[in-house]
Amino acid sequence: MGTDIVSVKRIKQLLEKHGNRFKQKTFTPKEIVYCDGKAEPAIHYAGRFAAKEAIKKCFLSSGLAVQIGFNEIEILPSDTGAPIVLPIHKYKYNNLKVSISHEFEYAIAMAILAI
Repeated sequence: MGTDIVSVKRIKQLLEKHGNRFKQKTFTPKEIVYCDGKAEPAIHYAGRFAAKEAIKKCFLSSGLAVQIGFNEIEILPSDTGAPIVLPIHKYKYNNLKVSISHEFEYAIAMAILAI
């Protein structure tokens, strides 16, 4: 299990200061399209950033990985809008679930990895 909380203001500042460089280093092209399509992109980037950190904590604490890049993790919305994590083929595991919540100041995410 992993969890993370991110300041939306911090992510907004990174987007303003580093723009596409930050986006491309941290998010997949489909995630960028999704977040940029929202009225408040920084909130959605913050939610995905928190989710990626939570997922990284799952992999690192389980011993499946010693490092994992943000771009190896792709989180897209399902048909219902719930976030789904696309399979990370580099690692063998049974299931990976994530939950993301956000409001004006913070985004938080929790991930559960079943090996």
